[in-house]
Amino acid sequence: MDKNFILGGKFWVHAMYLLLAMFVVCFTGCKDDDDTGAGGYDPAKPVVVSDFTPKEGGAGQRLVIYGDNFGNDKSKVRVLIGGKEAVVVSVQNTAIYCFVPSQAYDGDIKVYVGEEGNEQMGESATVFAYERKMVVGTLCGYRNDRDDQGWKDGSFDECCGFRNDGYLKFDPRNHDHLYVCYDGADIQLLDLKNRMLSTPISRSRFGNRRLRNLDFTADGEYMLVATDCDEGTGNSPSVWIVTRDGNGVFSNDSPVQTIASYKQCNGAAIHPVNGEMYFNSYERGQVFRMEMEDYFNTIAAGQQWDPTFDGRNYEELFTIQDTQWEFQIQIHPTGKYAYIVVINQHYILRSDYNEAEKRFAPPYVVAGESRSKGWTDAVGASARLNRPYQGVFVKNPEYAGQEDEYDFYFCDNQNHCIRCLTPDGRVTTYAGRGSASAVADNNVWGTEDGDLREVARFRDPTGLAYDEETNTFYILDTVGRKIRTISMEGENASTGDDTESSDQSNE
Repeated sequence: MDKNFILGGKFWVHAMYLLLAMFVVCFTGCKDDDDTGAGGYDPAKPVVVSDFTPKEGGAGQRLVIYGDNFGNDKSKVRVLIGGKEAVVVSVQNTAIYCFVPSQAYDGDIKVYVGEEGNEQMGESATVFAYERKMVVGTLCGYRNDRDDQGWKDGSFDECCGFRNDGYLKFDPRNHDHLYVCYDGADIQLLDLKNRMLSTPISRSRFGNRRLRNLDFTADGEYMLVATDCDEGTGNSPSVWIVTRDGNGVFSNDSPVQTIASYKQCNGAAIHPVNGEMYFNSYERGQVFRMEMEDYFNTIAAGQQWDPTFDGRNYEELFTIQDTQWEFQIQIHPTGKYAYIVVINQHYILRSDYNEAEKRFAPPYVVAGESRSKGWTDAVGASARLNRPYQGVFVKNPEYAGQEDEYDFYFCDNQNHCIRCLTPDGRVTTYAGRGSASAVADNNVWGTEDGDLREVARFRDPTGLAYDEETNTFYILDTVGRKIRTISMEGENASTGDDTESSDQSNE
C-alpha cells in the first residue's frame, strides 16, 4: 500500500478524533449551561471511567476519555496511562481530552480528580493498546544558556562539545566505535559500548588543515581523511591515509600519509565493492578517481607514492554544473550509483556507475533545484532543500525484491530536520520541525526529543550515521551541541535500557 495514502489516512483519523473531542467539549459545555451547577466535581460521588477512544496508538496520540464526575477544572485532574502522566488539554464533567505520554507500555488508564492529597481515582476496565514507534532521543552533550560549555571528553553523562559541522562514520571493524570528523576541529570517537567520548586523532596530524570527512578502505583496515586547503598550487593535500596503530585502533600514534593532492577538497569516498576512491575539488566542481590498488602495490614494492595530479596517479572524471560549489559524495551500498550532495546550492545529483569501466558517469539532478533553497516535500526538482549535508542509505523492507531496496536519509541543515529521498526521487521530512512543540516559540528548530514529527526538533544537524543492527540513527546536532538518536522507543540508544530521555507528550 502507498505510504502517502497511509500517512494521509492517519491524518484524517487524527482530525476525526480532534473534531470528536471538540464536539464532546461543546456538547457537555452546552449541557452545563442549561443545568445550573452541573459539571462540577462532587467529592461525594465516585469518579467513573467508562470508555475511551481510540483504543490504540503511540506517544502523542490524541485521546478522549469518557466517564462521569471529572469536573471542569483541568488543574484538579490527572491522567495516568501505563503509569505515565498524560498532558490534559481540556476537561468537562463527562469527557477528558489528553495526549498519550511516552513509555505508556502497560496501557492502564487511571483518572485522579480533586485536591492533592484528597483525590479520587477512577480506572478503565480495559487498557489502551500502546504502540512503540521510532522516536528522537539525546545520546550525549549539552548546551548551556551562554553556549560556553566548551569541549570536554569523558562519559556520555558529562561530555560536551559537538560545535562544528561534521561527518559521522562507523569503524567497520568495531561496531561500537563511531567517529566524528569535524570541519575545522579534531576527530573524536564515540565509544557506544563504554559510553565514552574521546579525541584519538588531532587535526595537527594533518598539518592543522581543515578536515572535511572520513571513510574507510573496503577491507576496513585503513581510514581516509579528506582535508580542504588551498596553498596556491594544485598540490595541496586532499586525502590522507591513516594506518591503525599497534593496538589495532586509530590514534595519534597511527602513521599518516598524503595519498592525493589537488586543492579545496570537500570529501572523499570509497567504492564499497571495487574499492577505488573518489574525491572532489571545490575549485571547478571536479570529481577525481584513484585506484587504491595502485597505491598499495606501489608501497608494497618499496617505491614512493606520488600524490600529485601531475603524477597521474588519479584522473579527473567530470565536473558538476558550476565552479565553487561545496559538495560531498555518498555511494550506494551496492556501488551502482552515488548521490552528490551539493551543500551550498541546495540540491542532490545522482551519478550512475559503469560496471565495465569501474567509474561513475556525469551526474543529473534527482532532488531540489540549484540556488532555490526552501522546505518542500515533493518529487525531484519540485522538492526544496536548504543546505543538505551528510546522508546514509537505509534498507527499506517494503522494497524487498525491488531493484533498489534503499532509501537515502540526510541532514537538511538549515531546515533543521532529517529528510528522506526514495529511489523514485520523492523527498519527505522524516524527523524534526515538531509541529506541536513549535507552537510555544514559533521556531522550527530546537532540542526537543520525542515523536518524530509532532514533537522532535533539531538545531542545524550535519552528521548522520545509521546502525542497521539496532535500527538506530545517530545525528550530530551541531548548534544544539549534542549527539541525537532516532531509535525504537523502549530500545533507547541513549541509555541502552528501556527508558527515554524525555517525555514525548505535548500540548
